[in-house]
Amino acid sequence: MVKKLVVAVFLLGLVMLLSAPLFAEEDATVNPTDTSAQEVAPKNDAMLADEETLPAEEGVGEGVVTGEITVLDASAGSISVKGADGAEKAFSVIDGETILWKGIEDIKLSDVKKGDKAEVGYYTDDAGKLVASWVDVIVPEQPATTDAQTAPAAPAISDED
Repeated sequence: MVKKLVVAVFLLGLVMLLSAPLFAEEDATVNPTDTSAQEVAPKNDAMLADEETLPAEEGVGEGVVTGEITVLDASAGSISVKGADGAEKAFSVIDGETILWKGIEDIKLSDVKKGDKAEVGYYTDDAGKLVASWVDVIVPEQPATTDAQTAPAAPAISDED
């Protein structure tokens, strides 16, 4: 038992030792007088630069909009949703990529109707167009029924015999 434990700890240590260089950050000591180090930007800075180049406009990036479907063109694969703030956003719906559902049912764009309430998760593509990742058509809640409304009327019992 002890031998198995020692072997397991040894193997775990060996795996950690071998994988440590993969997860370690580069230890780059930069000499302030060395100009060659300033020419190469770290990968993290490059990713931040890409994020900073996106225009800071409303609707750019990713988000979720909830509102009424005001425009629906199933043949063109597009919908527009008017949000609670009154702003209307147009989305491309890509066949095979955009997920559509109503309640727990998967649906097609042709099943969606103008005037439906929906929640749309979206992103902005490289061309700056809003693309729907998913569209959830909101199912209106049905009022709860009570037993008195659904149960048949019981016959009246009379005390006269």
